[in-house]
Parts: sequence; C-alpha cells; structure tokens
Amino acid sequence: MAVAADKTALVIGAGIGGLAAAAALAPHFAAIEVLERDRLPEGAASRSGVPHGSQAHAFFLGAQYALCSLLPGFAEDLAASGAVPVDLGLGGVFDFPGIGEFPRRDFGLTFYSASRPLIEAVLRRRVAALANVRIVEGARVEALMTSPDGAAVTGVRHTRPGGGNAERHADLVIDAAGRNGTLSQAMLAETGREPLAETRIGMEIAYTTAIFAKPDAAQPAWQYAYVLAGPPVETRSALILPIEGGRWLATLVGRFGERPPADLAGFLEFARGLRNQVIYEALKNAVPEGRFTRFIVPGSAWRHFERLRAPPRGWLPLGDTICDFNPVYGQGMAIAAQEAAMLRRVLDESAGDLGALPMAFFEALAPIIAAAWSSSVRDLAFPETAGERPADFGERMRFGAALTLLALRDAEVHRLWMEVNQLVQPPTIFLAPEFRARLGAVMAEMAAARA
Repeated sequence: MAVAADKTALVIGAGIGGLAAAAALAPHFAAIEVLERDRLPEGAASRSGVPHGSQAHAFFLGAQYALCSLLPGFAEDLAASGAVPVDLGLGGVFDFPGIGEFPRRDFGLTFYSASRPLIEAVLRRRVAALANVRIVEGARVEALMTSPDGAAVTGVRHTRPGGGNAERHADLVIDAAGRNGTLSQAMLAETGREPLAETRIGMEIAYTTAIFAKPDAAQPAWQYAYVLAGPPVETRSALILPIEGGRWLATLVGRFGERPPADLAGFLEFARGLRNQVIYEALKNAVPEGRFTRFIVPGSAWRHFERLRAPPRGWLPLGDTICDFNPVYGQGMAIAAQEAAMLRRVLDESAGDLGALPMAFFEALAPIIAAAWSSSVRDLAFPETAGERPADFGERMRFGAALTLLALRDAEVHRLWMEVNQLVQPPTIFLAPEFRARLGAVMAEMAAARA
C-alpha cells in the first residue's frame, strides 16, 4: 500500500545511494527533493563531492539488478550511454591468492563496466526525469532538525547556493551524505541517544587510478583483469576494466603505507611487481589520458544503526552513511542500491506507517550489510590489520580457503561463488548441508596436506 499522497521526503546527497533512494521513494511520496552540495555536471564528469569518483568502480550484478528493479531499463540506458557489456565468467582474468588464475567458464552472466561518473550521470538523468523528484544543487546540509522531544526528525537546515541558511521540512529524511555519517550521529547525540556501536577494521588502503587509451594493436584475450592480494605478506592488488570510449581504467592498490605512484613510470613499475603480469603487459605500451589520481582510506567501518533501541521517526541512513567498505572489493555502489531496493520493499509492505519504518528498515538492513562485510573480515588475515578477530576467525579462513578450492574444481560451485562475490546470492548459501559436507571433505584434505 502506498504512503498517503501528501507525504514529502528529503534525500541528502545526489550520489549513487541518494539517487537510488529517491527512485525507491518515488511511488510513495508526493514530492521528493534531493539536496546536493555540489554543482552537478551536465554529463559524465568528476565532481568534488565524490573525491574517489575517478577511481575504479565495479558495477556489480547486485547493483545492476537492484537499480533495474527501481528503474526498469537502467542497464539498457547504461549500454546506450557507452558502458561496456562484460562476460563475467568468460571475459576476465581473475588471479586469486594461493590459486592463480581461475578457469574461464560460461555462467551466462553479463555486467556493465563504466566509469563512476558515467554510472552516476545515467542514474541522475533517470531520477531527474521522475515527475515528483527535484534535485536541488548547491544545498549543503548542516544539520538534521528534530521535534522538541527528539522523537522525530522533521527536516534539515542547509546553506543556500547564494549564501545564507534555509530550512526544509519533510515527513521523511534520508541521510545518504556519505562516509562517516556525521549528520546522523550528531542528531542522535543531540537527542540524547546512545552513541552508535561501531565495528572497525583498520588497514590503510591507498589506490591510484589512471585512464589509458587502449592501443590499436591490443587484442587481449580478456575484457577485465583482477589480481587480488594474498595475506599475510602480499599486499598489492590491481584491477583493469574497460570503460566508455574504448578505454581502460586501471587501479593499483597498496596497503599499510605502500602507496602506488601517481606517475607513469612508477605506476608501471608497481604493476610489474604484481605476481601476475597481465595488467603490466596491457599497460606498458598504452598512453594515459589525464592525470593519475590517488585516494586513501583508513579501512572499513560499520556503524550499527540497527542496534538503536529507539530510532527517531522520519529518518533513515543509507549507503556509506552506514558502512564504509574496503574499496578493493568494489561493494559500495551495490550495497547502496540494494539498500534502496529494500527500502522500496519495506515501504510497499508498510501500509503507510512511517512510524514503524525505521525498525522495519534496520531489521531488513542487517543481512545485506553482513553479506558484504564478510569480505572486509578477510582483511584481518593480515597481521598488521587492526581490529578484533572473531572467535572463529581461523575456522572462517579455513572454510573460505576450502570454498575457493572447490570453486576451482567445480564449475557450478564456481558460478555460485561468483554470484556471492557479486552480491547476488547470500554467502549463507554455502551453509546448506550439501555444501557443508563437500567443504568438510576439502578442509580435511587441506589439513592432511599441511600435516
């Protein structure tokens, strides 16, 4: 049942999460305003409000499916705008630590590869075309406003593009402002609520990206390549993706103070130091377009909004406001899109009760975050990583190693494993009895080999 037609909503941030949230709200609210501090580009261009926007962004199938559920035809719009269709199983070199290159197999799965600015531009165009959505540029939100008793969020206070402050009131405010969740955390403190519990995994991650013109003579037998670091000592990763305009987007990753150089010679030398030479060989004769850009993050952080005992009415966090994932795993866009798609489902089932929305949203949210967070937990296998290891951490690592080996051997397990990595299937699929028995046998085999 739709929310009453006189309801209004505000969304803070016109990034992937905020735009997806606006699309999710559209059938349920009479008017939705997306407040964005930046002046937005006309097309696919980087902007200051997304400082990591020029880095590689994997558009996972989990993101693709979620956005297509909110905006039917979105994948076709991406393709028409220049995104490159990529065969997930046959099109990639995937080099996994301790395994090497996985065999290429036909899973019948296609994802679209593009720069982050192009993905955002296509999504922004689709959302701006919705009759009840308006994107307001140059509006920097300074604070969430609340009712006198602190029981509800009633709107926002923001700066005007020409100077001065303004207030906007709404029945629902979505905080998709980005990393750290400072607006929502300040509101919770000001209304006397308990500080948010956080789970942190501390590992400095530095990544440097450049766009390369694909050499005319280059005819690699792959569309994308991914070399993943192997703990405990191998800290370098790399990714190369095809993007619009017949170009390559290449990202090199270092950890614990190792920062990939932002010049061509250093970039290539770093790539040559990877255990697999596929990316170096592709780039050594390629010409970079524009400058090399570096971004550094301190690790991963999950802010546990779902543990709030009495969340205020009229408010929800979404996307990076809730969780900062290790960017190496490429999950951010997919999780934000899936959260928005889940928000649509919760609204569909809410019978118009916005008061019950926060608890229903948080209850549905936790499994989505947990599925992606399991990748970040693997970072604890590096001894330098700061963070509390789960009591069963060793068992988890042995289970994951056995699953990887089984995926190498069995094409159907490989397909499911890739779907889990793409956030299409939950990792709990491998806890089914038929998989546990097979994985137990592989774990016993691996233990015998170590003995």
